[in-house]
Amino acid sequence: MPKYHRLLLAAAAAATIAVTSITAASASPRAHPTASGTEYVQVMSTSTTSSPASAIAYGLFTAAGQAHLGDAKLGTITFPGGTIMLSHAAQKGTSQFDPKTCLAIISQPGTYTIIGGTGKYAGITGHGNYHLSLVFIAARSHGQCSSNRAPVARQELLRLSGPARL
Repeated sequence: MPKYHRLLLAAAAAATIAVTSITAASASPRAHPTASGTEYVQVMSTSTTSSPASAIAYGLFTAAGQAHLGDAKLGTITFPGGTIMLSHAAQKGTSQFDPKTCLAIISQPGTYTIIGGTGKYAGITGHGNYHLSLVFIAARSHGQCSSNRAPVARQELLRLSGPARL
């Protein structure tokens, strides 16, 4: 092999190593690649107390956990391996209440924004819409519906959906 072919091969090899090193050095240091897609979360509770509700997420990732959303504008959903924090804002909904039967039916749409995550959900972002359906039978006191006592029965279904990036 002529001397200049060996020099060209050596130069080409050196250039390949240099380009590979630069490419590897400039690669993102994330431990896992970023994924994006639509995430759905369904939260369900039949508790008449303030215990956490059951949550199932699917879409971008699938997990089961507990939701602590409450009446405040902030909430958390805890899954094995981490927690997702979100803020939410209610929109105008509808409600019906029958004072004879003490039955209340509430339908409430709204929006949410994922404001952070911990553990395997660190770095998660997203936003979307939700819809809350709440039906309960208020307890009675002295023959009247009472808002001072826990309801006799309660069913809550909250569905969230929107784009997310993890």
